[in-house]
Amino acid sequence: MMGMRATSASPLASFNAVNTLDPGAAEDEVARIFCPHRLTPVKRGAPDFHAIHNTARFDGFSVNYVTYGAEVEIDPGRLDRFFLLQIPLSGSADVTCGSVHVAASPDTASLLSPTLPTLMRWHRGCAKLIVLVDRSVVEGHLSALLDRHFDHVEFDASVALGGPAGQAIRAHAMLMQDAANHSVTLPAGTGRLVQRELRNGLVGLLLTGLVHDRSGLLAMPVPAPAPAHVKRVEEFLRAHPDREVSVVELAMIAGVSLRALQDGFRRFRNITMTEAIRDARLAYWRKLLEAPPQGAGVGSLALTAGLNHLGRSAALYYKRYGETPSETLRRNRRTN
Repeated sequence: MMGMRATSASPLASFNAVNTLDPGAAEDEVARIFCPHRLTPVKRGAPDFHAIHNTARFDGFSVNYVTYGAEVEIDPGRLDRFFLLQIPLSGSADVTCGSVHVAASPDTASLLSPTLPTLMRWHRGCAKLIVLVDRSVVEGHLSALLDRHFDHVEFDASVALGGPAGQAIRAHAMLMQDAANHSVTLPAGTGRLVQRELRNGLVGLLLTGLVHDRSGLLAMPVPAPAPAHVKRVEEFLRAHPDREVSVVELAMIAGVSLRALQDGFRRFRNITMTEAIRDARLAYWRKLLEAPPQGAGVGSLALTAGLNHLGRSAALYYKRYGETPSETLRRNRRTN
């Protein structure tokens, strides 16, 4: 950190982590807080560049204030590990996440999903309040709401702050900033509880108030919870996705008849047992592609995941994750 100018007037000033006039240093230091990315000042020589990043980290999320002073382009690709709610406090930015373009301003925030590629241009004087939420927290909250496991959710990146949901989200984010400022004065146990409740409150607002690819499921009547034998098999498949197992063996693991197990998956998950096994293996294949062993290829990793029909599996992978297995592998070889 290079303390070149006073930052005491900026939000979350007591949590300053980056304060530099050097774009290269800013890229490296912000990468350690968020993720690897390319940071490029638009004007040669970056005459107005001054990066300030204040970050308060808590359990499963962080609250951040970020500004670069000058106009900059930021290319993080896919965020992978977290969601990023960005609320401009001043200035503006152009944000593209997946196929959605957001003209971000104090009236319009952006919400970046970890599985979608992102490209941004922050204009001169842009400053943002940014709330990072770990991917596992959001997906876990959604799984609890719908009583089934989800390994991804993708939001519409544009968040209109003038509507009821947007106003509530902005007010909650500002409350999180205020709570972060006062966190050092609270007893440790109380502080953790307060921050966790604030985190879960924001995640609930995002999932129930904004548009995403699971919104239709949340709009449906609340289903009866899946029976224990269905959940038992789902947990087994997630823990052993590469294991060769028949539906008869799964029925024995579940402790019910095969017919009862098949009926349970049809009624409560709307899939067959074969599809449940396939989905678990696709999710495992993605995990392998996201952290590939040295020299491993798409085909060998598919076999490791128990997927023997590469062409068919690749088509299902693209339908589920919006990118090809090769694209996932290339992206993670660049960043790992």
